[in-house]
Amino acid sequence: MSTPRETSDSTTEKESNNGNSPTLQQTNTRTTTTPPSKKKRKLPPFLDHFNARDLKILFRCSVAFWVASLLIVIEPTLRTFGNATFFGCIVVMFLPPSGVVLIFIMGGFTMILGMALAWAWGVIAMKAAQATRPQAETQARLQLLGQEAVRSANSTAYPAASVLVYDGFMLDTRVTVTFFCMLCLFVYFMARLRIRAPKLALTAIFAWIVTDVFLTIGPLLPSFQGTIPQVLIKPAAAALAISLACSMFIFPESTSHLTLFSMHKLVTAMSGSLDLTRGFLENYPNTSHMEPMQALRAGVLGGWAALEPAMGFLSFDLSFGHWSAQDITSLREPIRRVMVASMSLLAFEILQGRSQERMKQLSSNDIRSQELAQAEEKEKKHMYGRHQVMQSLNLLDSLREPEVGQSVSDSYHALSQASNPLLEACKEAFQAIGHSIQENNSRRWFGRLSAEDFARMRQSHVDVLEHLREERARFPNVANEALFASHQHLFDSNGKFHGHASQRHKLVGMFFGFNFEDRLLVLASALIRALEQITLLEKERPTVRLWFPTGLRKFGAWAFGGSRAPAVAAPDLGDFPQADKETIGEVQQSFSSRVHKPVRKRNKISAMILGFGHWLSNEEGIFAMRILIATLAAGIPAVCRSSSGFYYREKGLWALIMAQTGTASFSAEFNFAFVTRIAGTVAGGVLGMLGWYIGSGIGIGNPYGLGAVLAVYSVILMWFRLYTPPPLIPAVMIGGATVILVIGYSYIDTHLPSYGNPGWGYEVFWRRTVLVIVGFAVSFVVTLLPWPSSLSRNIARKLSGVLDNEADHYAALLSSWADLDSHNRHTSAVEAVTVRLAADLGALSGPIASLKFELSSSVFDSQTCGRIKSIAEFINYQLAHLHIRAATLSPELRRRFAITSGILDHRAIADVMVVLGIVAQSLKTGDPLPARLPTPLLKKCLEHGHGADVESLTIDVLKKEGIRGYTVCMSAYLGFLSGVDELVLALKEAVGEAHHIPDDLKYE
Repeated sequence: MSTPRETSDSTTEKESNNGNSPTLQQTNTRTTTTPPSKKKRKLPPFLDHFNARDLKILFRCSVAFWVASLLIVIEPTLRTFGNATFFGCIVVMFLPPSGVVLIFIMGGFTMILGMALAWAWGVIAMKAAQATRPQAETQARLQLLGQEAVRSANSTAYPAASVLVYDGFMLDTRVTVTFFCMLCLFVYFMARLRIRAPKLALTAIFAWIVTDVFLTIGPLLPSFQGTIPQVLIKPAAAALAISLACSMFIFPESTSHLTLFSMHKLVTAMSGSLDLTRGFLENYPNTSHMEPMQALRAGVLGGWAALEPAMGFLSFDLSFGHWSAQDITSLREPIRRVMVASMSLLAFEILQGRSQERMKQLSSNDIRSQELAQAEEKEKKHMYGRHQVMQSLNLLDSLREPEVGQSVSDSYHALSQASNPLLEACKEAFQAIGHSIQENNSRRWFGRLSAEDFARMRQSHVDVLEHLREERARFPNVANEALFASHQHLFDSNGKFHGHASQRHKLVGMFFGFNFEDRLLVLASALIRALEQITLLEKERPTVRLWFPTGLRKFGAWAFGGSRAPAVAAPDLGDFPQADKETIGEVQQSFSSRVHKPVRKRNKISAMILGFGHWLSNEEGIFAMRILIATLAAGIPAVCRSSSGFYYREKGLWALIMAQTGTASFSAEFNFAFVTRIAGTVAGGVLGMLGWYIGSGIGIGNPYGLGAVLAVYSVILMWFRLYTPPPLIPAVMIGGATVILVIGYSYIDTHLPSYGNPGWGYEVFWRRTVLVIVGFAVSFVVTLLPWPSSLSRNIARKLSGVLDNEADHYAALLSSWADLDSHNRHTSAVEAVTVRLAADLGALSGPIASLKFELSSSVFDSQTCGRIKSIAEFINYQLAHLHIRAATLSPELRRRFAITSGILDHRAIADVMVVLGIVAQSLKTGDPLPARLPTPLLKKCLEHGHGADVESLTIDVLKKEGIRGYTVCMSAYLGFLSGVDELVLALKEAVGEAHHIPDDLKYE
């Protein structure tokens, strides 16, 4: 069984071989194929990038870095740009040309914007600062400077006047204070911008760097010199120009190309879920696919999250190919439906695995079997959630019966054979969709198909579509017959269930089978609609052409009005339901309009004071204040007479930059960054020394030898920069910067001597390491004083917010229960909200993993937060499936479902809302939960429908079309309740219990 990543890589390798792609006869995948054998990954994910596309990107970025590094060893450019020519390589490390041209231009624009704003504000600050010192005093000081320069002319190899200036001879308190007041105000607002708008992080960082030049050098100068930051801006602009040229002329990539590549990768990953499904059915109950299923779900959601931003830029794209931006956008909704259906099928299988694990856990915690042993002990260890576990064990007794397990096992084994044709047809549909996307994406310029070959390809996809329709229509009867045959012993000769109401659990396996059957049919329907759109596009777009941008007129509205690009309306798909913006807005608003607080009226003055206080003390304000303090602490030595010369000679500017960029909002982030960036600095310094001595030997630096070394280093550094896991990218960037600093300063010191050069080779390395440590020491102090916010508490608050949103979803579902028939058009909105919540939860994976680096008194550790996140994801999927599927039930079945499940019972609603509310509040505060809560909710629900009539339960009734939807809704609702129950137990293990009540209370 091949992993989705292996399938994607193999397909990507085919993309580069346009002339050797599979023949059209091979694209008709109607022939039955066996699942591929499982292959062991030869390389870890970090190194597994030896495919055509990744190597093209690596080559493009390496060329950009190498050409930027050659500016150091080319004599004319070195003398023109000055002693910071290496800064261009640092710019490439921060922003490599790894994406499409348009996205790179926008990233480069944000970088240039930061430097331009800092330059403009620095010039204003310099003008204002110089004006604070009277001209007469300036002239008198300059005369003294000239006299002192004459006396010390023979004591230095550099111009004496310059040495005196950088040693602080012209410092004036008024000028210095004005500089610091104005520039630190700018640094403060840039720090707030970095937290407020993460997309503008490069703007803030490079604004700090240019501002630091003004801050550390401006007060030393005797007169106005507004061009001092050009020593950084010239190489930065040259590096951006080089990178842009590489993006445009070395394997250029349009937004449509990137979007289709990501879409193909997503479709290929989703097709892997069918192999896991087949293995789940064949091996049940010995399922060992839980981790691969969860990894696949996370990968698919991550792929969709990466695809969404690219699709937002399609309307600005200039591309050459079969499909226009509108055509590609028309695939967004069908592919999303396929993704949701595929994840729903995986969620059901994960639910079965979770249920088995939960039953094993409850069995191991069987209090009734432990009470006698514990009674003999003098001390009893308290078990959190004891009352709830005791109640759950009563429910577990019925599920422990061998008949129940045998029923579930028989159902899945029966469906294993019955579902093979449809699973194979779905697999072929995935392959056809992926093949069409790949062919239209890889045959833009070369290897294009002739009209006859293109027609045969389209016909093969039409055949796959027809085959899928046939199997989808045939599957319900085949699956039902297999299910009924496996449970024939539960019905008499007339097809009537011969058990009592208390024996309904014997039908659990059949109901699980109905549930699986329905979810597979939903996936097949979604694939049919997606493949219909694919074949429609192939029919209407048989030739390639040049597609001009259609959304440039909306660029201004996107840039200043919102965070996402305007989407072009997709062509009508007939009966495929589409949700308009108003509908999506209404549903999302109904999910978020949960709080109705009385507003206390205050006068305007007090409201302004409170608002300003909140503005200063919020997360942005605290971070900006830390940056401001770090700037003052690391920048003041540059303008003190006793230390300014030492600061300039030792390049203290880099310590200031490290203090600013090393400051973090949370101690876990800082601790992780400190360890990884120090390691990156040392590794980069060692590589830099090796590169210098290999390229120069014992000489002063051979430009040809260094150019060859930098060519090799460019590939190594860019590989790490592009393919390192995201948490380690800052360490890689600082390591790459250290490499180029060591080589660059060494060459500059020997070819462009100037006052303050740090030497070469080892001297640059240890000075750079000391500067990094000093900068981190400053950021360490400002991060800890005041004590930083707890990352675990921040994650807990975000998890609490997700639970609030899920409670809103639950409330919106119940509010619209009576008229769900008219809410079919809300399906897309419900799916959009579900995907958004899943993305929010997925974004917490990195912070949760970094909790191990935090020193915190919070009760929420990495394991607890990860478990709560997993349960919240499960609840999210169950609610979405219940909402979407309940809308398809007939009014009669929906009424029977409400009666049997008690979903509309006011006490049941209150219990669910109370539990969700208390859990969400406990996540915010960390307070212990009450020992007695209205849990387990699952047991109460089953007891509510325990007396349901089973006399009329016959095979004919179970064969009705709506029964599948009924069982799916019941499974989703029970899964939702079990998720809430499990959430309570998981949280109690972290926060504990309060308000204990004896179990033996009785009326006297």
